[in-house]
Amino acid sequence: MSIRFLTGKKSGYCLKGFLQIASFFSMMLASFLHADEGLSNAVHISAEALYWYTSETVDWAFTLKSDQNTVKTSYKTFSFDWAPGFRVGLGYNGECDEWDVRANYTWFRSRAKDSTDGPVTSAFFGARLSELEPFSSGKASLNLDYNMLDGDLGRVFFVSECLSFRFAIGVKGGWITQRIHSSWVNPSFLGFIPVFAKENLKQTFGCVGPKGGVIGQWYFGTIQNHSFSLIGQLESGYLWGHWSIKDKYVNNFETVIRVITDERNFGSLFLRSFLGVGWDVTFNQDCAHFALKFGYEIEDWFNQCQIFTDTSGSQNNDLILQGLNLSLSFDF
Repeated sequence: MSIRFLTGKKSGYCLKGFLQIASFFSMMLASFLHADEGLSNAVHISAEALYWYTSETVDWAFTLKSDQNTVKTSYKTFSFDWAPGFRVGLGYNGECDEWDVRANYTWFRSRAKDSTDGPVTSAFFGARLSELEPFSSGKASLNLDYNMLDGDLGRVFFVSECLSFRFAIGVKGGWITQRIHSSWVNPSFLGFIPVFAKENLKQTFGCVGPKGGVIGQWYFGTIQNHSFSLIGQLESGYLWGHWSIKDKYVNNFETVIRVITDERNFGSLFLRSFLGVGWDVTFNQDCAHFALKFGYEIEDWFNQCQIFTDTSGSQNNDLILQGLNLSLSFDF
């Protein structure tokens, strides 16, 4: 396959120079990682930099404000910021029918916080059972820890010289922990008693189960041993899920309230998609391969939030992680 790009004379020199520099550093890395040319791309390693945004609806408080003959209710939810993460992988490219094995680990942490003035009421049972509401002010934060392990078996099929698909089946497992820390103040409960309270709520989710997916790659241009492509990925799985939820409330009256929700076990569905562009180059007599891809990734965990609130009852909201993905991989 050969596609020519029509460029100006100066831009052609710049592109040629860039490709020569990239090839030089790729060969340097290959000589460091690969001393035996007989391996023929047997080992696969990858590293991905993630910059994701978290979306999840959690009502942590509500306010009631009266205006003549009307009462206005406002529910308070968390807003997350963008946060970095990473994914690292290791694989093996087999010679038997060209099947390959991949394993990777994904780490991501995100934090959200919010505050409001009263009269404000907590959405969680611990503070509601204290019967010291409403408070004059409240603030809360949500800390999300995401840890996932993936393993799959796949094979690449070339539909044509420019289009390939990698079909894979595998196993996914890991845990997602969410911690909600809140604090409440009422300087004049019953007119003269100050109240200071804190509440810590924790949801721990563990999962394991089968998954499957496909990666499509369309090569739209080739210059010498450099290829440029569009990449699309779709992956889904139905996992066994286990939820554990605990809530602890304390105040300055030495009141301690613990709320333990029954553990929940049922199927957990997730979807993952990616769309981006890629650059591939082979060197060292085709015994080494370097690939770079950049794009947008979305991961949707259905019914992830199972916290029970006194504002809207049992929660079953999705946890959505989405954002930028920059991936580097080597086969040698």
